[in-house]
Amino acid sequence: MRSRAKRSNNNNLRPERQRPSSPTNGTSTDRMLEAKGSQTAAPRRKCVLVVEDNATIGGLLVALLREEGYRSLRAWDGGEAMKMARDRRPDLIVLDLSLPYRDGLEVLYELRGNEDTRDAPIVVVSGNILQLTPEDRALITETVAKPFDIDKLMNVFRRALGDPEQDVPEREYEPHDTHLNSW
Repeated sequence: MRSRAKRSNNNNLRPERQRPSSPTNGTSTDRMLEAKGSQTAAPRRKCVLVVEDNATIGGLLVALLREEGYRSLRAWDGGEAMKMARDRRPDLIVLDLSLPYRDGLEVLYELRGNEDTRDAPIVVVSGNILQLTPEDRALITETVAKPFDIDKLMNVFRRALGDPEQDVPEREYEPHDTHLNSW
């Protein structure tokens, strides 16, 4: 044990590491600038906030968005959605209007009234029959009814984010397949 302590204190036992020479004059500032110039910055992934109280549907939407390469966040209710929206400034908000604790329409108006989320497109995904006033509809980019076709829903999200849509083949469902995509 004692010999180990002596070895770690003895500088002659460790060879000095040679630093690679820089084509510049070798100052630390020059090396930092050179390192930064050689690295390419990764493009910012678009952020999508999913406001959905149903665990199954919310989890599905988040997973689909992440699979597409988007950064997706999940809020369970309106209060959490407002906090996350202010902190993260999402590029798209997916909103269910049937939320606990606060009505989805209240959240919609609050999102539109907030400076950080005023211009973010809002796609409403709802299983209820929407009875919206013209003023309410003016605040929404698009609405999607549950049950939904996943491929068509993803195209709605892509369109709202300004990304190119993908071709979705028309599907013919049998009469007994009416709940094929429902929950």
